[in-house]
Amino acid sequence: GSGWVPSLVTPSPPAVLLVTRLPSLPRGQAAAVLTEIHQAGYCSFYGECGRNPEVNVSLLWSPVPCLSNTRARLLKGTILSKLKEVCPQLYTGENTTYACCSYSQLVALQLSLAISQAVLTRCPACAENFANIYCQNICSPDQSLFTNVTRFFNRTTAQGARQEGVLEYQCFYNQTFADQSYDSCKGVRIPATGGYAISAMCGKYGATLCTSQRWLDFQGDSSNGLAPLEIDFQLVPANHAVGEGIVPHNSKTWRCGNAVSADGEPCSCLDCAESCPQILAPMPQPPPFKVGSLDGVLFVCCLLFCLLTVLFGAFLVWRCVSRSSQASGEGRQRPRDQLTRSERLSQATHHILGEMFRRWGTMVASHPVSVILVSAVVVVGLSCGMVFIQLTTDPVELWSSPDSQARQEKDFYDQNFGPFFRTNQVILTAKGLPSYTYDSLLLGKKNFSGILSIAVLLDLLELQTRLQEIEVWSEKDGRNVTLKDVCYAPLNPNNASATDCCVNSLAQYFQNNRTHLEMTASQTQGGQTGMVDWRDHFLYCVK
Repeated sequence: GSGWVPSLVTPSPPAVLLVTRLPSLPRGQAAAVLTEIHQAGYCSFYGECGRNPEVNVSLLWSPVPCLSNTRARLLKGTILSKLKEVCPQLYTGENTTYACCSYSQLVALQLSLAISQAVLTRCPACAENFANIYCQNICSPDQSLFTNVTRFFNRTTAQGARQEGVLEYQCFYNQTFADQSYDSCKGVRIPATGGYAISAMCGKYGATLCTSQRWLDFQGDSSNGLAPLEIDFQLVPANHAVGEGIVPHNSKTWRCGNAVSADGEPCSCLDCAESCPQILAPMPQPPPFKVGSLDGVLFVCCLLFCLLTVLFGAFLVWRCVSRSSQASGEGRQRPRDQLTRSERLSQATHHILGEMFRRWGTMVASHPVSVILVSAVVVVGLSCGMVFIQLTTDPVELWSSPDSQARQEKDFYDQNFGPFFRTNQVILTAKGLPSYTYDSLLLGKKNFSGILSIAVLLDLLELQTRLQEIEVWSEKDGRNVTLKDVCYAPLNPNNASATDCCVNSLAQYFQNNRTHLEMTASQTQGGQTGMVDWRDHFLYCVK
């Protein structure tokens, strides 16, 4: 096999090795020294040449192919049957099927794809596209058109035969082919974890920052513990010539929303957004009612308000004029026998109340001491109940009924597991510190808030350390009480130390260690060398 998917085959006999390296080239260029012929019907490598001498640690043993820039082989018999089983897309007929892989390579490829398809089989289109990538790489009869070997090693078998094993090769894909293959797999989920399968296939970038280039680069990286050799994937835009006779591969791909075969099923909605039913857009709202440029409802309300105001004003004017005319005609006073019944009742009520309150005031003013004493006795008597008052300050008692389900569940938890701890927060601000953009070598440009600066984080670490070291004298215990005596320490609740306390802060990403926070390192990524610091570590942890 020559992909990242693991292979299981019988190890080859010991051999004498000599590694040959060619100069590395920029992306989009080919080194046409080891693969001299780039024509349809020609291979770049064939068969197996033992284990890669540069890979010391591998999860599974996987051989590398042998350098072989020769014509593709006509397949017959058992190897043709195996090709139809493993890579049916390469089968063209009983006497017309050519390939660049041996039977042992097909067996290794079948076992490798079985491992990956256990995760990707939820989406048939993704599994088919993924298998097609490695079937084309390993077995395509036109392999030399889109592959170019750049490094090899000399090998002498136990029988004395000399072989040249492939250590690294370039693989040229059309950008559209790579993007469509990646798009069919990026939404596939792993039910056991709820995460995306692509997270484990994109290295440090995970599902969030993964792209088709990063997806393929991880599969071609021998340091991932699975790939047997280095594959330099070159994604070439459409209508872009590579030169040296190389034609970027651009075979058929399947969209995740389409079935792979006539009797097949598309990927589920959970794994493919294209498979989800289309939700009809709501009907557009009718245009708003307007009078000119004003809102129509507001205009009508203003008009009604003005009309009612005018009517009410007219009514007041009419009433005033009417009363004035009536008063001038009847004189200033009317005899009692000319009063109406309601007027006589009002006058009698006013007289009775006035007389009653006059007598009450006279009595109080005549006996001031007695009135004060009686009032004091009444007030004190009515206030005696305050002795038995109980103020409820517990928020649990204030906001939940003892018979409620939430209260019963809390009481059960407290009785069986102990009362839970209340979280205490320390909120930091950094006034006047502007935000900035950090160009990460690993993850690209990212926006950082002003509070995410090394000076603030060092102050945070110092404050956190001081809080963890606070000591308070306890009269009840007769000793100094520290954070470890009252904190939540789930991993060591009976004999907690200061480091066992559950403290969540950004400094935890650096083990609360100032040296780790200030650490920098030089790193090379994609041929570019730069410095990485705490910001790269932070981005990697939270992505």
